[in-house]
Amino acid sequence: MTAKDELISRLEYLSAAKDLPELIDIGIVQDTHNGVANLLRKGLGIVAFNILEDFIKKRSGEALTRVSASGIGFGKLPPKLQDAAIIDALTSLVFRAKIEKKDGGDWRKLVQSEALKIHSTGKPVFELSDLSLASSSSNVSADEVTQVLGAFGLSGGWTALKKISDAIGGGLPDLGQAYKNAASRRHSCAHEANFNYDYLWLASIKSEILAIAASLDILLEARCRQVENSLNDNMQDHDIDKALNYRFLHEISGVHKESKALGGRTIKNWQTSAEALKVIRPKLKRADEFLILLDSGRRISNWFVS
Repeated sequence: MTAKDELISRLEYLSAAKDLPELIDIGIVQDTHNGVANLLRKGLGIVAFNILEDFIKKRSGEALTRVSASGIGFGKLPPKLQDAAIIDALTSLVFRAKIEKKDGGDWRKLVQSEALKIHSTGKPVFELSDLSLASSSSNVSADEVTQVLGAFGLSGGWTALKKISDAIGGGLPDLGQAYKNAASRRHSCAHEANFNYDYLWLASIKSEILAIAASLDILLEARCRQVENSLNDNMQDHDIDKALNYRFLHEISGVHKESKALGGRTIKNWQTSAEALKVIRPKLKRADEFLILLDSGRRISNWFVS
């Protein structure tokens, strides 16, 4: 199962959980029901952010695997990615090995396996370690997301993600701030006994996760496509904007309207989304496009890179 598939599955559970009446306060009195509701919301707040962090780690790992399998030379990678594949991978390996040892796992096998990947970066055929990016601690900070993008030669950090989010109906005024706010609330939930997790935060976090995850996924996929199509070029020399093209499906009154711009002219009507996906998805990679599914409010509800 891909990082994206896991994310969508987990978000379905999160969406179902947030609608439970046990999570919603009754009145303003701090009684047993409302106290229990807050405890449950805090637990979901922690899990929700963990879902996003896990996606970032796994999706970064998938991109590293794609680059390794592409056949590009190690010297064609951005200097930051070359450094991450050695120094950061080694730092993260020490962190992970200590946890594995503490938990009684096979930490020796972990070290031996990942050390071979680090060593392979000096050879014509290499394998980048999944530990190269966003793996040096249990959490993923906002700065680490910027570092992941920078490692793939993608400048702009959260501003670049915001540009994509705006283009695909993400609906967030500031992705970076939304991420930091969610991280701060997660920290407070875990460490402040009296912290009150507002239900409105829980109600909006799914859409925030979707916008951030989709933007990151699209940006990394676009870069991987460029690498696979031009092995002789330096990764960082590609113009990422040329690889960011979208196609949309917007359901209105039971009809799925296909367009090439958010709110743009309809080019085809489909009776079912399944029918549309069957035809459109196989063409996405060849056309350098990404398919965005929009809800009734023209905000992203799902997306496909292939």
